[in-house]
Amino acid sequence: MATLWNSWQRLTRDAVNFVYPRSCVRCDTPLSESDAGFASNDEAFVSRFCRDCHRMLCCSIALPCLRCGAPVGPHLNTENGCRHCRRDQFQFDRVFALGIYEDALRACCLRVKQGSGGPLTAGLTDLLWTAYREEWSGLGIDLVVPIPHSWFQRAARRHLPPVTMSHVLARRLKVPQELHILSKPRHTPAQTSLTPAGRRTNLRNAFRIDGGARLDGLTILLTDDILTTGTTADRATRVLKDAGAKRIHVVVIARGVGQSSRR
Repeated sequence: MATLWNSWQRLTRDAVNFVYPRSCVRCDTPLSESDAGFASNDEAFVSRFCRDCHRMLCCSIALPCLRCGAPVGPHLNTENGCRHCRRDQFQFDRVFALGIYEDALRACCLRVKQGSGGPLTAGLTDLLWTAYREEWSGLGIDLVVPIPHSWFQRAARRHLPPVTMSHVLARRLKVPQELHILSKPRHTPAQTSLTPAGRRTNLRNAFRIDGGARLDGLTILLTDDILTTGTTADRATRVLKDAGAKRIHVVVIARGVGQSSRR
């Protein structure tokens, strides 16, 4: 049955590609059949990037902090944090990022916020999956939850990157995607408009658990597009852990470090 299913998937994919020729979701270069599978040994994986864009965007943080995901030098023990996060009382357990918020990845992060950013977001999330799938398989992940947006943001934006990311990762991990447990009942100013100190107070009491849900003992992947100060992820994590979650691992497209970061 598995062989028949794989054959059916290939036939369906080939038919769709014939009618709607695929192109790289970053640069629009047409993709050949060899492009589609070069990045993975998984037959179910189809690359959304050409070879050049894949090389440019694939996971570039060789030595991340085990706590906040920022790049660090060799031979450093970062279980208790690094110079970027050691003074913060973060409640999340780990941050997984595709790369630093700069250059091509920064441009992609700006594009994913647009209404047409869904395919690019999905492609970048697939790159995260190929980079971290072995680590995630050992974490015992039970749920994937996106950072929520207020009703105003949901009405104003056709595409929300954390939701697309959570959908892709839940499907890859074969665990539920939960969109209705964590919510943001009030609108807050954009984090990008605030100072680091302002960001830390802006989201105080901004998130809540809906319906009295209990998450006792669960391990959760929390998705967002960018992490800089870590305030958004930390505030959401505190609410999830207050509801009983045991571990929260944060997954982001980019880790903002330095003056170019605005989140």
